[in-house]
Amino acid sequence: MSVELYPNDKFGAADQYDKCEDAMEECSWVIEEIVKPQLPNIIDNFSKCLEMLESDQIFKMPISNGIPNENNKQNDSPTVKGVITRQGEYIIDFHIVVKFPQFQRGKQVMFRMNTGLNFLLVQFSKIMTHLKSILEILNQLQLATDVNEFGVKFGVAMELLNYSLVLLQNPPRDLVFPEDNNYAMKEMFQDCYSICESTAHILGLELTLCKNELCIELRNLTKVTKKPWCEIDNKSGKSFCDEIRNQVTNERQKNLSKILSENGVQVQDSTLLNHIISSFQSEAITLPEAQELLRRGVTFDNRVVMECEKLIVSTSDPTLISISAKLNSLRATMANHQANLNANKRLITTK
Repeated sequence: MSVELYPNDKFGAADQYDKCEDAMEECSWVIEEIVKPQLPNIIDNFSKCLEMLESDQIFKMPISNGIPNENNKQNDSPTVKGVITRQGEYIIDFHIVVKFPQFQRGKQVMFRMNTGLNFLLVQFSKIMTHLKSILEILNQLQLATDVNEFGVKFGVAMELLNYSLVLLQNPPRDLVFPEDNNYAMKEMFQDCYSICESTAHILGLELTLCKNELCIELRNLTKVTKKPWCEIDNKSGKSFCDEIRNQVTNERQKNLSKILSENGVQVQDSTLLNHIISSFQSEAITLPEAQELLRRGVTFDNRVVMECEKLIVSTSDPTLISISAKLNSLRATMANHQANLNANKRLITTK
């Protein structure tokens, strides 16, 4: 009696074994017997997340960075207290009292959102759009028969889920300082500059989702008035400060004094007399002053500013906390399925 061993524990001769076809059949089995039976439950959980986001329930949440020590009359810390109200993807009421020691000599400033206005939380809205797209794809996958099509669409749904989780954790650059150009302040408060601007300063406001919470950032910004540093090109939107900063980065062989001289800026010695003279001459500047402007100066809302005070407060939103937990759980489940599909896909493409 004799025994013949076949490679890969397959019946038949090696030359009759098709790895690609076998991998395709295995992938089809994984889809039909493992992934598809779980799709209804996955769809149900995504639907619940979307329902929570679309809910008309009103959430009122407190805003505070803590109560300052009233016994300390020389307290020089910025403070904020108030209430924010959310309904669905909109902020429907926003009422805060802010105090920055360097803004209007520490006077309290009240911001009350215009009645009847709704401020759209862009991240909230994008997450809702992503979840709707995911549900549409998953419903299509329940009827899909093509293995390759199933893998591609499942991957798209996974990407949208990852984007949604990123939006819960971090706001896009165009929603934060300085790229936002004070968007929230201008959208929520009528004639906002009469409240948020003084002769030497301007207040900036951000309202975003960060780390599964509603985050409010307030900045007291010093206006740069020295020419030509405060000048902004109408075509590019870049300030003189931006242009010099870019030139310093791109022309590292030149020192700062030479670059400033080439751009018509007179650099004075850092002596007391020259410092006083430079303060009266628009183009003249000391080297330390120029370095400080390049380090801190940013273009914001069509002007050049430097941050001097900042407040960051966050408030827990029960919907965001719950949705974050559900979406992370769904990602773990779907990532496991995607890993199995990708493993079989590699076998199919490797013949």
